[in-house]
Amino acid sequence: MRVADLMEAEGRSFSRAIREEGRTLRSAASRFGIASAAVIVSSLFIALGIITCLIAVFLALTPPLGMPAAAAITGALAIAIGAVLLIVAHFLSK
Repeated sequence: MRVADLMEAEGRSFSRAIREEGRTLRSAASRFGIASAAVIVSSLFIALGIITCLIAVFLALTPPLGMPAAAAITGALAIAIGAVLLIVAHFLSK
């Protein structure tokens, strides 16, 4: 009888622990999902801002330098921005 009581008590304790861990996991997954969505949306806005700035640089450089030179300078600026972002990502991944 004592073994059965012990098994029943352990089963209830295990069930309670599993339920609590499930609540914790659900809460963490929900927070992770919201944070991931925020990162994706903010990344899109940042990309849109960078593209807009590059277009503005191109349009500002076109009258004094001509279209080919403005395109070259804007392209070099875009490559430099991409390289800096890759270097930052490399250091963050260490």
